[in-house]
Amino acid sequence: MYRIENIKIREDIEKEELIKYICKKYKINIKDILSWRIYKKSIDARDKNDIFYNYTIDIESNNKIKHAKIVEKEKIELINLSNNPIKTRPVIVGAGPAGIFCALTLVQNGIKPIIIEQGKKVEERQKDVEEFRMKGKLKTQSNVHFGEGGAGTFSDGKLTSRSK
Repeated sequence: MYRIENIKIREDIEKEELIKYICKKYKINIKDILSWRIYKKSIDARDKNDIFYNYTIDIESNNKIKHAKIVEKEKIELINLSNNPIKTRPVIVGAGPAGIFCALTLVQNGIKPIIIEQGKKVEERQKDVEEFRMKGKLKTQSNVHFGEGGAGTFSDGKLTSRSK
């Protein structure tokens, strides 16, 4: 199994076009590919004038692929949750980014999780946060740290504790 990282593509393309692009760029004969999958797809928007998709692809091939890492197949296979039926609904504590991502992954695999969140919905939290900022009135269960979306909801992405 081979992994090719940092494949930069400037437009959103279909999977069939993606593998053709990769084969052409890395001089891979498409007939040699036994299987492949998108391991990671992200958007790089650090430079607003040069936004692109960044892919990491796993390929199983009959021949060696230059410019690719060799990875052990066992380490990168996805766990198919549908083959491992869960008898009780999983409980996710917190509706921050990790909790929401966990819930999404479970739902995509046919599992209905229970999400527990001590804070309020975003719309209600906005009012509570604004009241804190204007009047200094803190609601311990609904503020910038607790509630739907987690602490990052009211952040520019750089969370700091400002403690020594």
